[in-house]
Formats: sequence, C-alpha cells, structure tokens
Amino acid sequence: MDAIVIRIIRSCHIINRHFILLFKIEEKPKGTSKMNFYFSEEQNKLREAVAAYAKIAGDDPRREIEERDSEFSWDVLSALGERGWTGVIVPEEYGGMGKGALEYTIIMEETAKELVYGPQNLIQAQQGLLAVGTEEQKRKWLPELAKGKIMAAQAISEPDAGSSFQNIQTTAVKDGNEWVLNGLKVHINLGKEAQLMMVLAKTDKGLTEFLVDKDSKGIRYEKQDPIGLRSAPMYDVHFEDCRIPADSVLGREGRGIETFMAIFKLSRLGVASQLIGIARGCLDHAVSFTKSRKVGENRVSDFQGIQWIIAKLTSELEAAKLARNQAAWLHDQKVNHNLETSIAKYLAGVVADETVNKAFTLTGSHACYRNRPYDRYVREVKSLLAGGGSSEVMLNNVAREILRPSYHY
Repeated sequence: MDAIVIRIIRSCHIINRHFILLFKIEEKPKGTSKMNFYFSEEQNKLREAVAAYAKIAGDDPRREIEERDSEFSWDVLSALGERGWTGVIVPEEYGGMGKGALEYTIIMEETAKELVYGPQNLIQAQQGLLAVGTEEQKRKWLPELAKGKIMAAQAISEPDAGSSFQNIQTTAVKDGNEWVLNGLKVHINLGKEAQLMMVLAKTDKGLTEFLVDKDSKGIRYEKQDPIGLRSAPMYDVHFEDCRIPADSVLGREGRGIETFMAIFKLSRLGVASQLIGIARGCLDHAVSFTKSRKVGENRVSDFQGIQWIIAKLTSELEAAKLARNQAAWLHDQKVNHNLETSIAKYLAGVVADETVNKAFTLTGSHACYRNRPYDRYVREVKSLLAGGGSSEVMLNNVAREILRPSYHY
C-alpha cells in the first residue's frame, strides 16, 4: 500500500446543493512521499502557536480602528516576522523557515479565523522570486520579505482587465538601461505600503512581470474604500513614466503569464485557507450561540432543522479542508496541482459563502448588529471570493483540466 495514495476529490459534483465527493485510488507519483491525512507534530505545534497568537491579536482594540479607517496592521506584521511566519516558504539560506505549502496554509487559515492579517502578499512575492527570480533578485529581496521587514504587493488588475490578460494596457518600454512603465492598476491591496510591487505589463515581446521598488519615481496612489479586507488597504496605482532598472524583469520577457501562474497556483491555496478560516470562525460563533440560546424549554441547537444546517456546513468545510490539504501536499511534492488547487479554492469559496449566510439563520437578529462579527465575516468572504479568481473562474479551470485529451478518471 506504500505505493498507493488516495486522490481526494478527483471530481466534485453538486446534486441538490449537496457535495458528492468521488475518491480515486491511483499510484503515487514517482519521487513523492506517502500522503498523511494528519498534520505532523511540528505542524500541529505551528497551528497551535499561530492560533494562540491570532486570538490575542484579534482581540486587540487596534483591529477596530484598522477596520474602520482601512489601515494596515503593522504590529501584526512585525509579530509574524519575529516568529518567522512571514518567511514560512523561504529557504533557510535566505533567512526563512524553509517549510512548504502545508505550513503556509496553516498560518493563513488560523490568522483568518481571527480576522487578522496573514502574510498572503509576502508569500506571493516570495513564491515569484523563488520560482523564476535571478540569484541577485533573491538575495536582494527575500531576506527582508522573509523577516516581515518590508511589504510586497501584486499589481495585475486594470479597469478593463481582470482575468482577461489580453486586455492589459500598462506598458513597459525599454530606454537604454531602464524600463519606462505607464499605466493604471486597480484593486491593489497594500499597494502604498509595499516596498516591492510586482507589476504585469506589456512589452514588445508580450506580457512581462516586473519588480518595482516603491522608491522609483513616477508612482502615484489613490486609496480606495472597499467593503472588505480593510486592514489590507486597497489602492489604484498610477505609473507615469516610472523608470526602473533593466534587470527588473522577473522571469523572462514576454513570459509574464508563466510567472503569474508560478505565483498564483500557490497563492490561491492561501486564499482558500483564508476562506476556510473565516468559515470556521463564523461557524464557531454561530454554533456557540445556538447552544446557549434558550427557546422555551429547549436550546436553539435542539431543533433538527438547526442541527442539519450545522451538520451540512461542517461536512462541506471538512471536504474543503481535505481538498486544500491535498493540493498543498501536491505542491510540496512538486507534482502538478492545477486541478486540485482550483477545486480547493472553489469548495472553500462555496462553503465560506454559505456559512456566512446561514449564520443569520442560526442566530437570527443576534447577527444583525455591527458590534458582532457576522457583518465583517460576510464582507471578508465576498472580497476573498474574487481574490485569485472567482468561483466561476475556478470552475472554468476545473473543466479545462478535465477536458484535456490527457485527462483520465
């Protein structure tokens, strides 16, 4: 049996809004370790440590101010950095923990559960540098990113370009030993806070990813007022004859989509983990209420209709976690996980959306106040559903993988 692994959720079907999970037993990919459905002792210690810190950070009065004014949690970033969690995937030679995707998803899930910042932006930048960066680029940026000393941001979306990269209008023109950037990027979380911004732009050879230092001249920021993710402030970023060095290309010129995918296959697991964490936090609050609230001689949780909602949400949440864990494990085994990652983010989005909506059924008017977390749960989930690709984009990805000639059940 050592040569066999269970491939979880190879296909997911929805029948009457219930998940039917198909399992497939197949040979273990060559060169991989056996998948274990349980975290290691070290991973469990990490999970407990992150959960304990996140609980304290989430109760800090500063979180309310940041949520109200849309300000970044610099104290949280510093604390995560001191514990090494901002460099979880960075090899030790660059100052990181040298861990993998599973540890990354643990950190993202436990911080999201308490509605505090997790190092998503940093991991995106680190993954891009590790995947396609030059040695010089790695040594310049990775140590400070790993320590949480600086922030990073991804500048992809434009007014007419979200998932449709062919509509990107930002340009980069070579001028001697420099590139000149011009264009507008929108929906950029932590754009102004970021010392390093990864910008996707068009060159003569096609879409190309660039590393842009905040100190470069010709960058202008417009702060936005989003409904969610307010502690990671959002900006429109204008590049106006912004000059950057010739060696600022990340990866290969004209191969920006490859660079983007190298980053987002992993970062989508971070978003899935945030959705799972928020769903867990929301469900915990709602279930606690149903167990304490009396209706006549009964508790709310005594009613079968309420029990079914709780059971269904819990079952779907466990399915999403298993899908996420499998995709993270495949990433760590350096096995293609396009299908599994899209499934994981899709399932996480579905259960998170359903959980925050059903919380109002479980708690009634109790949830309809600003001084309770349900309002923020809803806003965070709605914002995260678009991050890294909507649920519909994930379904397109799943269908595309299944319909490939080489795909077999």
